[in-house]
Amino acid sequence: MAKYPDVELDIALIDRVVDIVEEGYDLAIRISRTTSGNHIARRLGCSENLVCASPEYLATHGIPKVPADLSRHLCLGYTYGATSDEWQFAGPGGTLESVRVRWAMRANNGSTARAAAIAGAGVIWQPSFVIGEDVRAGRLVEAMPAYRMPPIDILAIYASRRHLSAKVRVMVNFLVDALRATPPQEGELAPLRQ
Repeated sequence: MAKYPDVELDIALIDRVVDIVEEGYDLAIRISRTTSGNHIARRLGCSENLVCASPEYLATHGIPKVPADLSRHLCLGYTYGATSDEWQFAGPGGTLESVRVRWAMRANNGSTARAAAIAGAGVIWQPSFVIGEDVRAGRLVEAMPAYRMPPIDILAIYASRRHLSAKVRVMVNFLVDALRATPPQEGELAPLRQ
């Protein structure tokens, strides 16, 4: 806002996928592995996905060591996530594994699922930008660090390249520069990658 005082921001925090044209948005930031063919998507970066639970949950239920162990745990799901009840992992040496999980709870908001995990309700997977600070602070503990879920893209979505307004162009370029200007710190957990 300081850099571009003539640009007015009206920010809506919505967890569902919006139709930016139909709903009247100039720009959306989408956290996704896929995008619609109807819009232009500019990749801003990507984030690692972490599988975590609270120390209390793990003390009571045990620590999952391999993906198959998750079938015996209570899991916390994100309603709008790309995966439903099957979580996929790349294991040591790049082997692919998937496991069906059972839900203790699903939420259409990542912050709600995060709060439930911190409260000890079950195992969660979320992007590192959502739960990375909780892991660093010890509120959540990463499980199965040798197994990785596919990273998730952070995309700027807008309607058309041909009729791109100056305000959208400025915002997209600003976001690209802002993410490029904040490289991960030494030892930072699951960094955002460009």
